[in-house]
Amino acid sequence: MGIFLQFGAGNIGRGFMGQLFFEAGYEVVFVDAKEDLVNLLNARRFYPLYILDAYTRKTLEYSIGPVRAIPFGDREAVAEIFSYAEVCGTAVGVKNLETLAPLIALGIARRKEKNAPPLDIYLCENAKDASSFLKKEVFRYLSESEREWAERNIGFVATSVARMVPPRESFPELEDPLCVVADAYREFPYDAGAVRAIPPRILSMKPVVNFQAEFFRKLHTHNLGHSALAYLGYLKGYTYVHEGFLDPFISEVFERALDETTEALLRRFSSLNPEEQREIRKDIRVRFGNPLLRDTVYRVARDPLRKLTPSDRLIGSALLCLEEGVSPRYVSCVCAAALCYDWNGDPEAIELQRMLREEGISFLLEKVCSVSPQSPLGEQIISWYELLQCLRKG
Repeated sequence: MGIFLQFGAGNIGRGFMGQLFFEAGYEVVFVDAKEDLVNLLNARRFYPLYILDAYTRKTLEYSIGPVRAIPFGDREAVAEIFSYAEVCGTAVGVKNLETLAPLIALGIARRKEKNAPPLDIYLCENAKDASSFLKKEVFRYLSESEREWAERNIGFVATSVARMVPPRESFPELEDPLCVVADAYREFPYDAGAVRAIPPRILSMKPVVNFQAEFFRKLHTHNLGHSALAYLGYLKGYTYVHEGFLDPFISEVFERALDETTEALLRRFSSLNPEEQREIRKDIRVRFGNPLLRDTVYRVARDPLRKLTPSDRLIGSALLCLEEGVSPRYVSCVCAAALCYDWNGDPEAIELQRMLREEGISFLLEKVCSVSPQSPLGEQIISWYELLQCLRKG
C-alpha cells in the first residue's frame, strides 16, 4: 500500500482515520499544527488506542504504527508528500479549512507537475458543505490549467463520522499524551459521486449514492439524540451522557424527538430504509449508554450557538419536521434545553446567556435561530424554555 496523508492528528485523526488506514496496510503520515505532538509522534512512531466496546463492555488496546508526522508549517515537505500520496483525509475542524486550502493547492500543483494519478481527500469535518467549501477555497489558489486538472483528478469527498472520542480529561489514569480513547464504531459512509480515484479497500468504508440523505440521517438522528442527552443531562445535574438514560424524562424526550425526526427523514428521503433506521436507533442507544466512555455532557453540548442555527442539529431538526408535516414537539424541548445551557467553561454558552439576559429570548430566536417567536415553533420553544427553567430551579 501507499501513503495515507492525514491532515489533523487529533481525536478523529488518530482515533479513527489512523486506525482504519493503518490496519488496511497504508503508511500513515500525519500533518498537524501542534509541533510538540508532531515531535512526539516522530520520536515514538507508535501511539496507543483504547477501544471501549459498548456491546461487550470490554476495553481493547491497540498500538497504531509505525506512523510519522510533518509540521503544518513545513509547506515544502507537506506539498511533496501530497504529490505522491495515495489517499488523503482531513479532520482539522471546519474553522481551519480555510487555512488548509493554500497548502493543499500547493500539493495539487506539485501533483500536476508529476502527472500523478487521481487522489481523493476524505473530509471528516461534520459539516454539510465542508467538502464544497474546501474545494472552493483550494481552487482560489490554482491557475486555470491547475483547476481543470484538479477537477478531473482530485476528489473532495464528504464523509459521515459517527465514532465517538471522549475527552482525555475523563481518563486521568492514562498518562501517555499520545493515547486516544474511542468507541468501537467503524462505519465510514462517503459520497460516492465525489470520488476521482479507486476507493481504498476498507470494509467499513461505505459508498453512498444519495449522500445528502446519509448526512441528514446522521445529523437528525445521531447528533440530535446526542444533544438531547447532553443538554437535558446538564440541566438535571448529570456529568456523563450515558447517565441520561437513567432519567425517565430525558429518556422519553430522547426517544420521542427521534420518533419525530425519523418520520420526517423517511418522508423526505425514499432512499432511506425504515428497518435500517430502526437498527441505527437501537445501536446509538447502546453506544450512547456506554459507561466505559465517560463521555461528558460538556463535550457533547459545546458550541450551543452553532448548534442552534437553522442548518444544524437542533433548529434544523425542527425545521425538517415542519417541512415534512411532522410536529416537532419534543425536538423543540431539546432546542429549549440548549437555550438553558450556561456552563461557564464554554465561551459560546457564556455568549448565549449574555444574549438571553440582555436581549431576551425573542431576539435570540430571530437572530440566531431564524425562528419567529410568534410562530408555532417559536411559541413551542419558549413554552418548553419556561418549563425547563422551573425544572432546573426544582
